[in-house]
Amino acid sequence: MPFMMVCNNKGCGKHQTPTLSVEENKVYCAECDKEITNVNPFIKNQMKSMNQIKKENNKSFGIKCNNCGKDGRPKKDNNNLICSFCSKELNQLSPIYKSMLIKMLGNIDKEL
Repeated sequence: MPFMMVCNNKGCGKHQTPTLSVEENKVYCAECDKEITNVNPFIKNQMKSMNQIKKENNKSFGIKCNNCGKDGRPKKDNNNLICSFCSKELNQLSPIYKSMLIKMLGNIDKEL
């Protein structure tokens, strides 16, 4: 049976099954998706052992940044691609892949 907690964020306060972000070692509310503070390390370890962890949603065309190490969809800046987290240029891409990605990101922006 998973851990149940009351969210301590203002405006939420719901009794729910939180998830643990293993990468950040933080607990997040299942209802409002904000961090639940003051969760002790024992509870976090138990959540890991019960696989009560936050699943990452991978977006299409995700690129891992060589500068910050995070994986996400890049942003277009004229004819350059920049990391959506640290805003530094993604220069590790081949020219062919880069041009295809710029074109595809333009198509995604039109659909949204």
